[in-house]
Amino acid sequence: MHFLLLGASGRTGQHVVSELLSQNHTAVALVRTSGSLTPRPGLTVITGSPLSKDDIRSALSAATPQLPSAAIITLNTVRKSDSPFAAQVSPPRFLADSCAKVCEVLEKAGILRIVVMSTAGVGDSWDNLPFLSKAFLGWTNVKYALEDHSLVDKEIRLTKMDWTLVRAVRLEFENQKRDPTNTQAEEVKTLGSTGVGMRMADSVSVASAARFLVKVAVEGLFVHSAVVITN
Repeated sequence: MHFLLLGASGRTGQHVVSELLSQNHTAVALVRTSGSLTPRPGLTVITGSPLSKDDIRSALSAATPQLPSAAIITLNTVRKSDSPFAAQVSPPRFLADSCAKVCEVLEKAGILRIVVMSTAGVGDSWDNLPFLSKAFLGWTNVKYALEDHSLVDKEIRLTKMDWTLVRAVRLEFENQKRDPTNTQAEEVKTLGSTGVGMRMADSVSVASAARFLVKVAVEGLFVHSAVVITN
């Protein structure tokens, strides 16, 4: 299969690239910063903005006459640092507007399958989020990412896309962040859309999340559904 990727230069997105290529799929990645992702056999890299429909169209036709079968989005909002108290850099609605533009372009091209990386706490999973996690989100600037993911969650349901929202619990970057070619990943546990049974100690590695995103996209799982995942 051939995929369109947005967010492929990020910490989860790089693992998605490696997972796809290891399974002999191909992909075209739209990245905002030139040089942030190195082209390799099976991967075409296009520089542009996910907020530009023209750039998205260019990415669709960049690699091969064959259009992508599906899109995988691992975009996230950006803060000035990894500190949860750092100021937000991304504009308001960055995720929601990017997703809306991608869906519009894909739908017109006849590509309806899209898998989007989301986060636990969005939508109907909020009630099952542990109390301390709710307090952390409300106290820190991470809340802005949650708000943007929530907009994506609400608005993608109004499209004609065959969408899946993968709501990851706390992402674990240690042991994976320095080696995006590491494909050793534990299996994930799914907790439905509401995340019943989520615990404060729960986490999911970026490698595991990436493998699950690819599996869902390739096998057509959880269409028109959200699903919470943890290791």
